[in-house]
Amino acid sequence: SLSFNRGQAVLPVLLHILKGAGLMALAKGFSTIEAAAEAAVRPIVEDHGFSLWDVWFAKEGAKWYLRIFIDKPHGVSIDDCESIDGEINSIIDEQYFIDKIDYLEIGSAGLERSVRRLAQLEQSIGKKVRVKTYKLCDGAPSKDFKCVLSGYDGEKITLTGDFGEISLPAADISAMNYDDFDDHELIEDGE
Repeated sequence: SLSFNRGQAVLPVLLHILKGAGLMALAKGFSTIEAAAEAAVRPIVEDHGFSLWDVWFAKEGAKWYLRIFIDKPHGVSIDDCESIDGEINSIIDEQYFIDKIDYLEIGSAGLERSVRRLAQLEQSIGKKVRVKTYKLCDGAPSKDFKCVLSGYDGEKITLTGDFGEISLPAADISAMNYDDFDDHELIEDGE
């Protein structure tokens, strides 16, 4: 991701794909800051031909991070992140919450992207996922397992795997991440 310390003139450029890190509970909505940031950056992201996967506002240690996760069909590059950095930086600087942010990161949603919003579930149906639950659920092989996200009916999430098919309330799932490297051309092409 592209990362900078507020007020810094030179921006260090890092491509950061979350690989299993930052597993978070499935959240029904955005925090107030995430919602405001999402509304501010979505037009910029979409005008540049990307989709906005997620916006995170999280504290790590003593610092607060605002993370913008973007996507496009064949993956996101460092150049893609740099191409929207200036516009996103400018619009975030105008927001009421700017004094709460220590670092802004713009990066790829990643191959192991987190599915933490109910709205992301519909986009993820048919994907291989790794699921973590708060407790051992009936029919699940463990509290941490791999499967296919088969469906979502607004209340329950249907998962299919070697264990068969189970339907779990969204509230029982503590984390869900993509676990599908087979379908990505970038990996197959060795890039």
